[in-house]
Amino acid sequence: MDAPQSEEDEVDLSFDPLDVVEHVLTAENLTFDRTEDGDLAFALTGDWKDYELWFAWRPEADCLQLCLSLDMRTPKSKRGAAFELLSLINQRIWLGHFEVWSDGGEVVFRHSLSVPQGERPTLAQAASMIDAAVEAADRFYPAFDFLLKGSKSPEDAMAACMFETVGQA
Repeated sequence: MDAPQSEEDEVDLSFDPLDVVEHVLTAENLTFDRTEDGDLAFALTGDWKDYELWFAWRPEADCLQLCLSLDMRTPKSKRGAAFELLSLINQRIWLGHFEVWSDGGEVVFRHSLSVPQGERPTLAQAASMIDAAVEAADRFYPAFDFLLKGSKSPEDAMAACMFETVGQA
């Protein structure tokens, strides 16, 4: 996602960090909604599917949080295997992490940005958070799919999305 860099200093944004995110989404011609809780929800098309994403501002922690849903539910019978796969995947992610939410077993990617009091995130930081989430989802969606729908082991599911290209095309 390209953040408008020349406009960074010209844009008059209020302190609400979600206004910065709105500006990024508007610049990319993406439709978004503010939820009843004040979160900012939108969808992006990835390599495997359309992902639902939402940003939330957590003032108690001075933290801008982004969540991306893979729209997959982990049945209780596969939670142990899912947690094992999460540990294999999260070792390979530098920014953010995947988790299985205890209420309903939804698989989500979560990424946070600390925003010191009185500061606001930049347009580039907001765009970078979105990029990191979609890249991680696209990279590891097949592993979750193989585990949950294909009944593969966590190791086999991980191996399916971790391959190295050898030679030249």
